[in-house]
Amino acid sequence: MSLKSKTCTGNKTGKPLTEYCTESEAIEAAKYASAEYKRHLTPYLCQVCGKWHLSPANRQTPSKKCAFCAGSDGQPKDAYGSEQDAKRRASIIRKESHVSLRVYPCQYGNGWHLTKA
Repeated sequence: MSLKSKTCTGNKTGKPLTEYCTESEAIEAAKYASAEYKRHLTPYLCQVCGKWHLSPANRQTPSKKCAFCAGSDGQPKDAYGSEQDAKRRASIIRKESHVSLRVYPCQYGNGWHLTKA
């Protein structure tokens, strides 16, 4: 069963995201969107609300919170599993927010991070 999120909104639209309770529900919704609307979406487990959302496949850059590194705001940095994923996220941010970010490997071997420096 899908509902509109009370906590998560789309980066581009600002509208509430649809949330799914299980991965299988999200997978079925992605298949439906592909067949019905020719939209290629990928499910992901949200780190904010703990529910499943859908993202355009070309924007999907899986990350996890780094247990060792924090940003200037004191919050854990996102760690991307590959340099390619980190570069893709940096490119998306550059296009949408006009902020240039550099990709660098985590000094603790926990993936790849982004920085403004």
